[in-house]
Amino acid sequence: MDVYETLNNVPTQLIAWGDPFANNSDSDVIVIIPGCPGIPEFYREFGAELYENTKLSVCIVGHAGHGLPSKQLMYMENKKHLFNVRGQLCHKLDLLTNFISHRRKLHLIGHSSGSWLLVELLDRNKQLTKRTVSVNLLFPTLQKIAETRNGKLVSVIRKFHHLTLLLLQLIQMLPKTISHALVRLYLIINSLPLRFVDRILYMYLNPDIEKYSLVLAYEIIDSSSELNRTAIDKIKHLTNVVYSEKDNWTPASHIEDLKAFEPHISVKNIDVDHAFVLKSTKIVAQNVTEFIKSRLTYQSVL
Repeated sequence: MDVYETLNNVPTQLIAWGDPFANNSDSDVIVIIPGCPGIPEFYREFGAELYENTKLSVCIVGHAGHGLPSKQLMYMENKKHLFNVRGQLCHKLDLLTNFISHRRKLHLIGHSSGSWLLVELLDRNKQLTKRTVSVNLLFPTLQKIAETRNGKLVSVIRKFHHLTLLLLQLIQMLPKTISHALVRLYLIINSLPLRFVDRILYMYLNPDIEKYSLVLAYEIIDSSSELNRTAIDKIKHLTNVVYSEKDNWTPASHIEDLKAFEPHISVKNIDVDHAFVLKSTKIVAQNVTEFIKSRLTYQSVL
């Protein structure tokens, strides 16, 4: 089901299965934090898989401003502090502390830059860490993003930020038949499901969303020059890391650094693309499910 709540003063779409917001329940809740752009719709199939596999309530929360209609974004132009890193952390914390009962334990999932935000969130909130049973970091961009192949590409986009937004605006001005045909062609060439046509065209390529997404990406890149070892050390016993050796955002060398620092942390190499939600939800959801169930078993023994 789709739920709309105001988190940290920002209207927000939440996609949920089960009842993650029930105050009279003490069952665990899975919460998914996307990468950037933080558009919940791209994670819908992934959330459904996790709910089917675990039977636990699931909630997907996007990033503040990344899922709002263009008209609503226009009214928030003077509130940019709600959309930066600090604003995004407050946004997630509002959900986890004020909308999900403190009686319920949490299984937190971060993808890509969402992993970095999740690690920072747990580092700054001791009480939240105490409620957390498991942490899954999926293809996490935790350090030195600017030095990666795709990070360097973002650096180029950053230099032409306004031109990039203009190009996206021009795409939106194309006749629907042409823009749809172009996106369909891209999906066919890359063997991706055609159900993503509207999501890519009207959400991912939406300049009103991308201007917030890109600025957030720039800030995360600037803030992630080094691995936050203090934060990782706090959650090492809760954490499962999923990565791919062909990932241009999270090279294997970054995972080796992580393993060298925390040799006992759970690490899984899966041969899928960084944007796994496009065609590899089942295999990633299965790995996440296995780790969640292992943590549930461990919790029941305590």
